[in-house]
Amino acid sequence: MEAHHAAATAFATGLMTQPNSITQELLKELREFFNDDQLIELTLDVMKWNYQKVSVALGTDREIRDGELSELHFDENGKWSFS
Repeated sequence: MEAHHAAATAFATGLMTQPNSITQELLKELREFFNDDQLIELTLDVMKWNYQKVSVALGTDREIRDGELSELHFDENGKWSFS
């Protein structure tokens, strides 16, 4: 894994699991590869794809189709939808 991928993965993992585990050293490493706008985008993307964690933890999430997996699709603009 390339160094910038490893740093981004460590950041995403920390953000999803233990935000207080993100060290100053990791942030320094991230800044070697990413500018502020890119770090903000990475943070928001990770948070966007983890919004469901609260409802899953509380048991209030619901299936789109009972007992079936739902496919996630993206259009040419990156907008997602289930089918």
